[in-house]
Formats: sequence, structure tokens, C-alpha cells
Amino acid sequence: MTAPAVEGEVVRGQRVILREKRLSDAARDYGWRSDPELARFDAANPFSASLADYLALLREELSYPNPFRRSLSVLDMEGRHIGNAMFYNIDPGRNEAEMGVTIGDRSLWGQGYGTDAVSALLRYLFEQVGLRRVHLKTLDWNVRARRCFEKAGFLAHDTMRRGPHNFILMEARREWFEAAPDAARS
Repeated sequence: MTAPAVEGEVVRGQRVILREKRLSDAARDYGWRSDPELARFDAANPFSASLADYLALLREELSYPNPFRRSLSVLDMEGRHIGNAMFYNIDPGRNEAEMGVTIGDRSLWGQGYGTDAVSALLRYLFEQVGLRRVHLKTLDWNVRARRCFEKAGFLAHDTMRRGPHNFILMEARREWFEAAPDAARS
């Protein structure tokens, strides 16, 4: 059964729909951004301001979008907001960007939602946005994330250190995507 179209839908995968951010996403986003465990996966500090402050930031982001960064909500096929996806550091001259995906709903971890969100976003970035390369960094100890990215078509190409953190640098290229079997791109 196919889920009905969602207002603001950008792309859909087998298990998820990525749509434009809304103010109604703020409470869940705030909870995930304030969560110390989720922040640790991003080598970041948890958001420590109030929900009202977060809502003001989201309202500003929606009113004045940054042309070099775009945030999307990840929904399951029932329309529940389960996480976030973004692409940023968009370089129009080189046709590339960095991306990240978070499944904030812990009950859905390890069930393929993240891999599907990454795959759908990659497809959108290559086919609709016209990027040639998408890259990301993941903490070296986050094996689950690395496997997710590899399943979606990313390959590790380098490492880096930032402060106390070691990262694996990964990339996906449009020519790899185009050469993959159709089943891998659905």
C-alpha cells in the first residue's frame, strides 16, 4: 500500500518520506537536539536553551532559509515525524554538498529507516538537485552509522581528527549511483 502524498514532500523511499520542515516539528526536534546521547552521535553538545528559544530559531530558519543549507523532516509511512535529514555546505561551483540523517525515535533504530532516508536523500540530491558528489563524516566508533551509509552507496575515503573526535570521511558520487542496479536506487 502506498502512503498518500504529503504536503511539502521532497522525496520518498521504501519506508520513509522526506518533507519540508514545519513549526509543528519543533517539539520533537527540540527533544532530539537536547538529548545527550543523540548529541554524542554528532560530536556536539546537547541544545541547552528553552523550547521557546528553539521555536524562535526554527521560525527564523523557515522564514529566512539559508541557500547553502536545507533541513528536512523524516516521516514514516504513517506520517509520523521520526527524524531529520539535512544537506549543507552546498557548493554550487563543485556540485557537491555534505549531508546528515538522524532517526530520533529510538524505537526505530536498527530497522532500516536511516538507510532508507539516506538512500532517498541521495537519490534526490543526484537526480533533482544535480549534485555530482555528496560527502559526510561519521565518528569512527559509530559502526552502525557507517554500515548505514555504506548500504546507501557511500565509501570511506579518509579520516580526520577534530578536537578529541576521530571521524571517517565518506563520499558518494553520482556516477556510482547511476551505475548501481536499479534495485539499489529505489
